[in-house]
Amino acid sequence: MMKRMVNTLSLSEQQQVQITAVKHQARQQHEMLRDSMKKFKAEEKALLQAQVFDEQAYSVLHTAYQPIFMELALIRAKTKHAVFNVLTTAQQGKWLKVMADKKGKFNNKRG
Repeated sequence: MMKRMVNTLSLSEQQQVQITAVKHQARQQHEMLRDSMKKFKAEEKALLQAQVFDEQAYSVLHTAYQPIFMELALIRAKTKHAVFNVLTTAQQGKWLKVMADKKGKFNNKRG
């Protein structure tokens, strides 16, 4: 994604450094939650591979991990916000257009 941003938006060296720092910080925060997500995935897999699907057990599992999911979503949102605010107003407009075009192509493929 960084290469696309550099090419599409003509990012300055300073912007590239700032975005890299934001991404690095997000990666570090995400690493702290990785073990919890691995544990969730393992427990989820066990429920999904059982002979009979236990809807209540899955609901309990999902509810128990809701704070982790929320934290991950918050990290993603804060990262997107920080990266977006590194851009100039013109770059922000251009990036929004690129992302809208990408979303449109994705939705067209899904039919």
